[in-house]
Amino acid sequence: MDAFRTADSILHLIDSVIRKRIASYRLENPALYSSLLQRWLATPATPACNKVKISFDWSDETIRCSLVPHLSAAFGRKGISVLTDKHDEFCKCIASVFIFSKNYVCIKESLDDFFKTSQRRHDKGHVVATVFYGVNRSDLKRNFAKALFEHITSYQVSQWCSAEEIITLPGHEKINKQSDCEFVEKIATDVYEKIFPKERIGIYSRMLQDISNLLCSQQWGVKSIGFWGMPGIGKTELAKAAFDQMASDYEVTCFLQNFHETFETKGLYSLLQEHFKNLTNQNIPKRVLLVLDDVRNHLYAESLLAELPSFNLGSLIIITSRDDQVLSQYQVNQTYKVEGLNKLEAMQLFSLCAFEKDVKETNLLKDNSMKVIEYANGNPLALRVYGKEMSSHEQTSQKETLFLKLKQDPPHQIMEVVKSSYYALNDNEKNILVYIAFCFTGKHVEDVSKLLQDLGFFPEIGIDRLVANSLVTISENKLEMHNMIQGVVKKIGRCSEDSNTSFKCVLGTTDIEAISLDASNLNPDVELSLFRSMYNLRYLSIYYSNPGKHGKASESFSLPYGLRFFHWETYPLKSLPQDFDPSNLVELNMPYSQLQTLWGGTKNLKMLKRINLRHSQKLLEVNELSEARNLEQIDLCGCKNLQSFPSIRNLHKLRVVDLPSCTKIKSFPEFPSSVELKFEGSPIKTMYPSVPLIRVKSLCEFLDNPTKPLNFERHSSYILDILRRGSFLDSQKRIANPDMVETPPTFKDIMYEKAILMSQWASENLKSFRKVDF
Repeated sequence: MDAFRTADSILHLIDSVIRKRIASYRLENPALYSSLLQRWLATPATPACNKVKISFDWSDETIRCSLVPHLSAAFGRKGISVLTDKHDEFCKCIASVFIFSKNYVCIKESLDDFFKTSQRRHDKGHVVATVFYGVNRSDLKRNFAKALFEHITSYQVSQWCSAEEIITLPGHEKINKQSDCEFVEKIATDVYEKIFPKERIGIYSRMLQDISNLLCSQQWGVKSIGFWGMPGIGKTELAKAAFDQMASDYEVTCFLQNFHETFETKGLYSLLQEHFKNLTNQNIPKRVLLVLDDVRNHLYAESLLAELPSFNLGSLIIITSRDDQVLSQYQVNQTYKVEGLNKLEAMQLFSLCAFEKDVKETNLLKDNSMKVIEYANGNPLALRVYGKEMSSHEQTSQKETLFLKLKQDPPHQIMEVVKSSYYALNDNEKNILVYIAFCFTGKHVEDVSKLLQDLGFFPEIGIDRLVANSLVTISENKLEMHNMIQGVVKKIGRCSEDSNTSFKCVLGTTDIEAISLDASNLNPDVELSLFRSMYNLRYLSIYYSNPGKHGKASESFSLPYGLRFFHWETYPLKSLPQDFDPSNLVELNMPYSQLQTLWGGTKNLKMLKRINLRHSQKLLEVNELSEARNLEQIDLCGCKNLQSFPSIRNLHKLRVVDLPSCTKIKSFPEFPSSVELKFEGSPIKTMYPSVPLIRVKSLCEFLDNPTKPLNFERHSSYILDILRRGSFLDSQKRIANPDMVETPPTFKDIMYEKAILMSQWASENLKSFRKVDF
């Protein structure tokens, strides 16, 4: 057991001994007992109204001297005071905990307390939790019936039907393997979440345990941990919960909320005077719990701590930030990423905010509510704000309209919290963020990086900074953005306040940089010639969300000179506009188009790097590409009517070619070994330029479908040549290095192995082969 655990155990033991000593005065000197208990449980940060009453059998020594003190300590760590004295004023408490034991109902005062609490629960929604200690529900009901018979009053009999609900509530029963500490912590957590149902859902049930485990794993000394996550995810609430739970274990505690704003407004020395007067004695180090909430500049935190005396061993510093890089620069010992609520927690929070009822109590959530919950994607701020907005509308049609409005025009609270992160970015990061929000969500990182670089940005740095700022995430190598953030960023992009640096996406202006247009519902009367006047347009993507609604384009359609990226799936015209100057075009992406030719003339393609015309089945020739000297990728797969392949004599930067699945091309150029050939998306390296491409293709088709007839005599020399070379290379490697570690098989390896098996099969069944033409 490490030093931290040992120290914590000692403190817990001392606390237990003192509480038992105080409890011993309960019967001897009630006044002294009450005074001592109040002083020991006092927590200055606890509001007067945060009190819980514990009702139990005072004659049970185990409950009185062990369970109740531990339960009181657990509540104290959460910032809640405990009332246990029979004479404590009932009206001061906001919740009650009933510890039912075998003899609980034998005492008339207990029955009175039980019925009084039941009435308050019924009338005012008083929070009640039940603990079954050495007794089960059925025995308890029988005991109640017996006690009612002995202490019967007509008033109590009339109350019994409603009071009986308390016994049927989900309660806490100690299981055999559960420790006392775990048992009381579970009770305190349950009560806390019932008292504060909206603020800290999921925090006590999941997150604080993670934090505790991380802190226990740190070496003994001054510990530190950083909470990191997107805007509105609950970093501050988690820090408050951790502070409330641990504050009683430290000599000095301080929670500085909105640290960045406060530091810039008040200054360093005002903060010191206001919050750290009790640390003026430099000669006496103390155990300190310090929380700095919303740190955006690590130098601010460092300058504050530099002015404070040395903290004693066992002190803890908690920092929350939206920027993971700030936590790294400050060098916190550990970082905890705050994740969103799970589905059940999200439903619970939304229903409490929208209907003021727990989803577990009633089936309240209809289709519209579930759409909002899915859109909020576990973000507590979004769930609270959207829930409050939805609560003001009752009709289903109104809720549907409101949901669409929330997506297009985010509420003020959400706008403000995301904008503060957006305006902290530099111009490069702002533009990349807006491009991702409008055009690149769900796209592969590598592809987006290439496009952004071609558009004049610096994605290697920019994307990393957006991820560090919790504005963008990368999942399975794809860029993702939370719906809440995407909605705000799109709003900012459409209505920019800074005309010099900000991204533009407003149709009808000359300073548009990018357009991502869903043409499924586009008015056919819209003149697409307006693109020509958009002189700053660099990115144009036209797509159809409804595949059945493919629009038409008139011959007057035109494109601007500065365009760098052009995407139009199922492009409807026979060629690109003749007046289009593609001098700045970097990527042309037009799959499934009606193109027959590109331009039918010579164009300046000096910037073109990538072209995708796959499955453009009317395409006849693309000879213009022979002058694209910077061309790196060509995708002509599925262009069945293509008559010729462009010359690659000047294409020195060509690296990838996706081959057409057709036979109308009379001849292919001899590709250098640096070019990766793909056949229907599968890579085939040109290891043997002497082997005609068409025969390699035939071999691949045969390997994928061994029952297909193959002219074995005609192609046997090429097949055997490939097999011999592959087998020879493998054998040489093994002879030179007998202990060679196996590496994952490549496509070539799989092809070699499969070809050997197929050739063996072919040899055995040679007579069954018949000649076919390819």
